[in-house]
Amino acid sequence: MQRRSPTPELLDDCAYRDLDELRGNLRDMARYDRWLGAFALGLRLATAGLTRHSAYVGLDVGCGAGDFIAYARRAFPAAKWIGLDLSRDVLRVAQQSHPRLAAVCAEGASLPFADAGVDVVICIHVLHHLDPSQATDLLRECRRVVRLRAVCLDLTRSASTLVGAWLLTHLTSRNRLTRADGVQSVRRAYTPQEAARLAQQAGWTEVSVRRHGPFRYSLTTACSFA
Repeated sequence: MQRRSPTPELLDDCAYRDLDELRGNLRDMARYDRWLGAFALGLRLATAGLTRHSAYVGLDVGCGAGDFIAYARRAFPAAKWIGLDLSRDVLRVAQQSHPRLAAVCAEGASLPFADAGVDVVICIHVLHHLDPSQATDLLRECRRVVRLRAVCLDLTRSASTLVGAWLLTHLTSRNRLTRADGVQSVRRAYTPQEAARLAQQAGWTEVSVRRHGPFRYSLTTACSFA
C-alpha cells in the first residue's frame, strides 16, 4: 500500500440514508474503540501526569457520538470536556446519546478557542479523514489552542491493517457505512512517518511518534504553556 487513497469515506460525503444508519455506524466505531483499547490509550496519553481529581479542560476534536468523552468523564470526574465535530448530524446523534455533552460544530482548521484555551486536545481516528493540507491545518490549530498536551491517535496504512479492518467490520456489523468506511479509512490513513512530517510542518516541536501494535500510531506534543 504505497499510495494513500484520495477517495473520501461515505461518512465524509454524508452518504448515509438517514440518521439511524449514521447512528449505527457511530455506535460501531465507538464499540471498536472500546474493544481495541483506543479510548484507554488515548486518554492515558492525553492525561499523562494528571490525577483523577485534576480539573482540566479537554477538547475532543472529531468527537463522533461523544462516547470517548463519556469514557473520560468516568475516569476523571472533575474534568470538563468539549466535543467538536464538523457534522451537525453527527452532533445531533451525540447529544441524543449524551444529553449533557458540551458540543461545538466547527472546522478543525479554525478551532473556536483562544490560544492555550484548553488543557488537553485529543483526536482519535480523525487525521485519516483529511488531505495533507487539511491535516496540517488541524494539527497547527490543535497546537495553538492547547496548554499542556495534544494527542492524535490513528490507524496506520498497511496491508495487515487493511485485512484486520475488513475482518472486524464484516464479522461484527451489517452497517453499510461501517463495512465500507472501515476499509477505506485504512486506505486513506497515513503512515507514522507521514504523520510525523505533517506534525512538524504544523509546528509541533519535540513531537513524539509511537507505534502501538501493528495497526495504530500516536503523535504527541507537550506544550511550552505548561
